[in-house]
Amino acid sequence: MSRRGSRRAQPEQPEQPAPTKKPLRLTREMVALGIFAIIVIVGPLLFGMVDRLPQIGLLVLLGIGILVQPPAIVPLSRWGNRLALAFIGLLLFKEFAPASWFGDTFWRTTLTRQYALQLPFTHHPEPSRALDALLAGAVGVVWFLWVRRLAVNRQHRAFLAWALFVAAAIVAVVSFATKHPGSDAIYEGTVLARWTPGWGGFGPFPNRNHTADYFAMAGVLGCGCVAWAAARKNWTIFCSGLVLVGLIVVALLTTQSRGGLIAFGAGVGIYLLLCLAKMRNRRALGAALGTALFFGALMLTFGSQVFARFHSHEGGAVSNLTRIAVWHDAIAMWRDAPLLGHGLDSFAGVFPLYQKIQLENQIVLHPESNWLQWLAELGLIPVLLAAAALALFLGRHGREIFGRQRSFFLHAGGFAAFAVILVHAIFDVPAHRWGTAGFALAALALACPMRIESRRVPEPRQAALVPLAIAGFWWLPLHWFVPAWSPLCLNRLIELDALAPGLVQLAELETALRYFPLNADLHQSVGLRDLKLFGRDNPAAWQRHFGIATRLQPGVWETPMAQARACQRVAPVQALAYWQLAVERGDIHRDEILRTAVTETGRFPAAQSSWGHYVEAHPQLLLAYAQIVPEQLGAYYYGRWWKLRSNAPDLSAAELRSFYQLAPRWGNKEDFDDWAKHHVAEGVRDNRQWAALWHHWGEDDRAWHLLSIKVVEPSFPAVPSTVPRAVLETTWRTHPENVVNAQQLALLRQRDGDQADSDEIIIAVAHGENPPPWFVEKAAWILARAGRTGEAVDVLLRPR
Repeated sequence: MSRRGSRRAQPEQPEQPAPTKKPLRLTREMVALGIFAIIVIVGPLLFGMVDRLPQIGLLVLLGIGILVQPPAIVPLSRWGNRLALAFIGLLLFKEFAPASWFGDTFWRTTLTRQYALQLPFTHHPEPSRALDALLAGAVGVVWFLWVRRLAVNRQHRAFLAWALFVAAAIVAVVSFATKHPGSDAIYEGTVLARWTPGWGGFGPFPNRNHTADYFAMAGVLGCGCVAWAAARKNWTIFCSGLVLVGLIVVALLTTQSRGGLIAFGAGVGIYLLLCLAKMRNRRALGAALGTALFFGALMLTFGSQVFARFHSHEGGAVSNLTRIAVWHDAIAMWRDAPLLGHGLDSFAGVFPLYQKIQLENQIVLHPESNWLQWLAELGLIPVLLAAAALALFLGRHGREIFGRQRSFFLHAGGFAAFAVILVHAIFDVPAHRWGTAGFALAALALACPMRIESRRVPEPRQAALVPLAIAGFWWLPLHWFVPAWSPLCLNRLIELDALAPGLVQLAELETALRYFPLNADLHQSVGLRDLKLFGRDNPAAWQRHFGIATRLQPGVWETPMAQARACQRVAPVQALAYWQLAVERGDIHRDEILRTAVTETGRFPAAQSSWGHYVEAHPQLLLAYAQIVPEQLGAYYYGRWWKLRSNAPDLSAAELRSFYQLAPRWGNKEDFDDWAKHHVAEGVRDNRQWAALWHHWGEDDRAWHLLSIKVVEPSFPAVPSTVPRAVLETTWRTHPENVVNAQQLALLRQRDGDQADSDEIIIAVAHGENPPPWFVEKAAWILARAGRTGEAVDVLLRPR
């Protein structure tokens, strides 16, 4: 019997009714997830939540989300609870305990003894800033706990990861749609436009490095989302995810942030290492190589500008040297209070007392490294405790993710995304912005969800009071201008005083000064008011505030300039001192400031003598001063410069420009020849200026030789014109400004043997208005071959 025939007959099965779809019910978890999605989309788009009003709105939204789905509070061990409370107590102690318990520091001693500045009794010089920082930290803790609770369910984890990933893609699309290079307004031309000096023209964050960090974290997390889709063989979502990852990486490259690109590379490397440690097979290795090739292709295609910044002088060497110098000064600040720091959010106020780097008209707001900022503000003990707690937390949950099968890639992506901000924080400051820090905490919560399936844990809705109460507290200064010690009240007061000084009373400024004694703008405003009130009767009052203001802004020349202009009628001698301080801080604007200062103080009785002694003490200013004073004095100061500075190895670009301008007036060829022997490098760089001087002294052959080194005689076009010569001749006579016609006619004349007539056209165009470089250089060589080197030099040196 056949195998088919040996089978038993099967009874007919009754037809099953089609399953009916259950109506979709809106659960509280779904509402909470929706609120999460809104926060992660809107927050970055609102300038990365750097402004207080968006922060308040999103805190209210977070409070509603917590009311819908409270965070789970998993109790720690007995020692864990004690250590957590001890850490919080340590933070409160180091910020608000009496300053006398912590010993003297350089900045405190300098301000209290040299300037008689009254500081609060607390260790933190401006305790309200510490309170604001602690409140922001509380928001971060609540946000982290809430997202961890949302991530308990496996399906919810996938939603959270993709919500973060897609939100970044939306931000990337908006960034490209609103890209505006050269603009100082984010979303320019819209109702959301925000004036932001220094904005890079791309992305919603005011700083391109923060935009880059956001996209770097999202790109790494996106790798986990794409791998998660591939593991489920959902190729539609996989391909869509690849497109979104590419979009985000291109957005990252468009920011031109070197630090963001390095952090992204580190995050991708950590993610691939986690994957290889989990899989350990050729398939995983092939996927890793494919990932590297995918990102490599994107970077080669779209990353030319950011890679160029690694090698450019302005974006590379200068930026790195500045960063290292700031690090050096920040380390000196930390060493003055190594264990417990100087206080949360105190860096910008305290750092000027340790600043050695000269940054013209700039204020250092952060140390170009979050890790250094944490050390300087928190101190070594809190940083080590926090780092140890984080290491233990990551170690515990890092082992758990290798036991997960279905959601491993999401967890690995979250770990690696969090690592991005830690790496980037080494050489930049992305971790103090809500947009980047919130994304990093959400990624970490996704990677380390709570395990509460088998036990009941408290989920207090009272936790919503934390963001709601903080939002209400931060709303008070916006609406009612209270409390007076709020940093937001300070900012509004300074803005109002700058726009309408008459509306701000001196008593208001002095009250704010008690709460914010390290604010230079407040000292400047109080000093200006005291100057009007007391003038000559009590100069010590306004001079003290002026001195503190300039000490707290060591690189700003606008501050002493404003002081000089304000007091020059009341105290001209003091005004001269302020002007001289402004000149010292001028750097590239030094000569311009000196010219302004000498002009505005010209009527002072002792001004000429004072400025004379000043430039003698600062000989690098002698040439700039020589251009301002009368002819006889100018010649004297030029001679003094020649004696004191001409052979100095550190001649500035401004000095050389002034020297080239003044040498024909008060110098001579013999001295210049002697000087040139010791400055060969300058001759290669400034060959036009040297040639102009030799041309002035009749040394045309030497001038031409120097110019001809960098000017190569251009050739005629390889393909001659097909237009008849007669037509070209007619056009030349009627429209000599047609340079294309002139070039073609000169070529035909040369080919017909009319070399002189060809040269005549070229020289005529070269002597015309705005001649093209081809005619200028060609004419110069023609004139030089004819022995007319003086004319050749004239042609090349003409302003274009």
